[in-house]
Amino acid sequence: MIKISLISLTILFSSLVQTFGNPADKTGKLYYGGNAGISKNNDYLRISFEPLIGYNISSKFSSGVKAHYSYIKYDNDASDLSYNNYGGSVFARYSPITNGYLHSEFAYENYDQYVYNSGTQKYENSRVWVPFFLVGAGYKQPIGSNASLYAEVLVDLIRDKNSPFRKWEPIFNVGAAVGF
Repeated sequence: MIKISLISLTILFSSLVQTFGNPADKTGKLYYGGNAGISKNNDYLRISFEPLIGYNISSKFSSGVKAHYSYIKYDNDASDLSYNNYGGSVFARYSPITNGYLHSEFAYENYDQYVYNSGTQKYENSRVWVPFFLVGAGYKQPIGSNASLYAEVLVDLIRDKNSPFRKWEPIFNVGAAVGF
């Protein structure tokens, strides 16, 4: 439970940079960028990268792909554990109103899992693939000709048993958006 809470807080408070493209550029169909985050809390460290490439299908609709990687180190009294998680996703965004958008994303993530073996008295590592179908909404506030602040909230509709999130637990992303 502590790991789930820490991951959720990391997602919420990580320093993120998300590129949406420049909405004023009507000729720029392709955009790229992504998220980068780092979080440190006592015995917990998380570093993550999420590059993306997208395509503006119209002025209100875009779609793209993301790659995901995160390194997590958790030091506790019993053991030092590190995780290398990776995966990818496809996403779509629809902007029915100025600055607001609806977001849907299918992600497939490969997670390190540790299970304590009482016989060997050690944590044993295995890997598991976890699917996510994220839906939600966001809002971006321009702060310049090519930059904006954003906030979004997503929920996972699949709720896989190996997900690091509790059922219906919202995922919050906040940060700055910069067009290239």
